[in-house]
Amino acid sequence: MRTTRQVRAIGVHAGLSLEQILDEARSMDPDALSMQALANRLGVDRKAINHHVSDRETLLGMVAMDAFATSFSAVKISHQADWKEACRSYALGFTDSAIATGVLADRIRLTDPYVTQILEPTEAVLQKMVEAGFDDESAMRTLSLLTNICLAHARDVVLELRSGVTPRTEILRGALEQRDPARFPTLARIAELPVTTYDRQQLVVSIDLFIAGAQSVLQRQGVEELA
Repeated sequence: MRTTRQVRAIGVHAGLSLEQILDEARSMDPDALSMQALANRLGVDRKAINHHVSDRETLLGMVAMDAFATSFSAVKISHQADWKEACRSYALGFTDSAIATGVLADRIRLTDPYVTQILEPTEAVLQKMVEAGFDDESAMRTLSLLTNICLAHARDVVLELRSGVTPRTEILRGALEQRDPARFPTLARIAELPVTTYDRQQLVVSIDLFIAGAQSVLQRQGVEELA
């Protein structure tokens, strides 16, 4: 007969490390993850968890960033790639890593300490951009835009996977049902398209538009330098 593990004392005296906490938390369903449930799994008093992590929201954020950073840190930017290809590789790797966190995608915060684990691909793509002629500020601002695009798309994908529907399409159709479609012919036509903005093609389009815009910034910057 299986017996319950004896609950140990708090903090360091429990022999509990933050790494152990995260290892166990990663193995749990995020929806069922709570400070008490995690303490029960680890066989410690809840205060032992609080010694390292203040609350559930912080814990979920740490699990999200740990999963994201572990995946994204493996992304490699080819030495032969130009800045455009580097941005594509970065964007696809970033988005896939965010999607891989599942329901925790909404909790990815790039201000967390885990950002130190993703410095290599970020340095590589910024270096490619600077070598192409972007100044440091332009490179920083354009790459920040790209990460926002990728994170937003990843969250959309996770939302669709969880709900089983394409929210924007359903919202649009629902809104049109309460109005005279003749007043909104373009929207009515678009609402019936067999197209989803939650697929890979949407991400590719977004990256293409980003690169076109970044190219415009680079060209304008070159003109200003010659003036």
